[in-house]
Amino acid sequence: MTTASRPLAGIRVLDFTHAAAGPFATVMLADLGADVIKVEKPGRGDGSRHMGKPMLGPLESDYYVALNRNKRGIALDLGTAEGRDVALQLAEKSDIVVQNFRPGVMDRLGLGFEAISKHRPGIVYCSLSAFGSEGPLSDRPANDIIMQAVSGLMGITGEVGGGPVRVGAPISDFSTGLFGTVGILSALHVREQHPEGQHIEVAMLDASIALMSNYIPGIVALGETVPRCGRTHAQIVPYQAFECSDGAYVMVGAFTQGFWRRLCDAIGHSEWPDDERFVTNADRLRNRAVIVPMLEEIFRGHTREEWLNILNKADVPASPVLDLHEAVVSEQAQFNQVIQDVGTEENPCPTVRFPVRSSSWPLAESETPPRIGEHSADILAEILGKDSQEIERLLEVGAVGVADPAPATV
Repeated sequence: MTTASRPLAGIRVLDFTHAAAGPFATVMLADLGADVIKVEKPGRGDGSRHMGKPMLGPLESDYYVALNRNKRGIALDLGTAEGRDVALQLAEKSDIVVQNFRPGVMDRLGLGFEAISKHRPGIVYCSLSAFGSEGPLSDRPANDIIMQAVSGLMGITGEVGGGPVRVGAPISDFSTGLFGTVGILSALHVREQHPEGQHIEVAMLDASIALMSNYIPGIVALGETVPRCGRTHAQIVPYQAFECSDGAYVMVGAFTQGFWRRLCDAIGHSEWPDDERFVTNADRLRNRAVIVPMLEEIFRGHTREEWLNILNKADVPASPVLDLHEAVVSEQAQFNQVIQDVGTEENPCPTVRFPVRSSSWPLAESETPPRIGEHSADILAEILGKDSQEIERLLEVGAVGVADPAPATV
């Protein structure tokens, strides 16, 4: 599929992001067809290149590859006047700028919203940060695990009576990227009404707390706390994983009265929906200590597969609890084409396919993430019209870097 068939074809993004939150936002824009120009420091590049396991090269880790497909790369030293000047020229030719440096960094470089919007009216400029651009913690460094801790996410995650547990996925990073993408696309939709440009800001703290919106009314208005519930749910009963006779777990999500009644019929207790202790979800919450142990004893009576057959026939939401490898090779995940390879036939690397589907465009085929400065010369010539002599001069003064030859395998 060509980029022209995607909805953001013709949109250019200047991507100053690094690590996870920013690259997750820009990789979605790239998947949607935007021409994303990833700016990195010569020689060092995005810090995520050094996270995880090398996949396509010494500086193409699994972490980096996962978040930077479908982008082009240019290496610019923003510590030099020439490098900053090239960045500003690229911004003038772009529709969107995304950055996730600490607040104030881009302003000091002359590449903040105010500076760029003077040169590129109508720019959509997105800033992602830890705590926001102002406030008592705005200048503090943070990453996903820090934000999970300070937002309360870890505080509500963990086993009953146990300590706080980090959510396995970098959920603070990725939710920030998702909210950033929503803001960017919304700004694009109304940009003709804002010829001066628009500055979109998302703080990781705000995004992380937003993920717990269902708990906030009770916490704030009623002064309640959310206990750590392990594999159960603080607001719904039964909504948890149960251990079966073979030691495997089945997840049951009886989140409506209809599903609760079907579950009771399936497990041989049709009388429970009329028991005053268990009639409504509020009743079951009050009597969690009564109903859950009875359910646990019942589920220990059959294997996981036996329970899945019983519950599926009864149309009760249920599933096996899979590890990540089992999940991605499952029949439905393969049917959905969740995984696709980037790289080469000799050295492929599996990545997650963009999950949005549309009747208007087919699933995107991903391009291999760029090496540091892989497209520097092409970008300077194609977008800025620089000739070979000027490109060579920028290389000589160190303002621009180009990629070393790619290794065949790792």
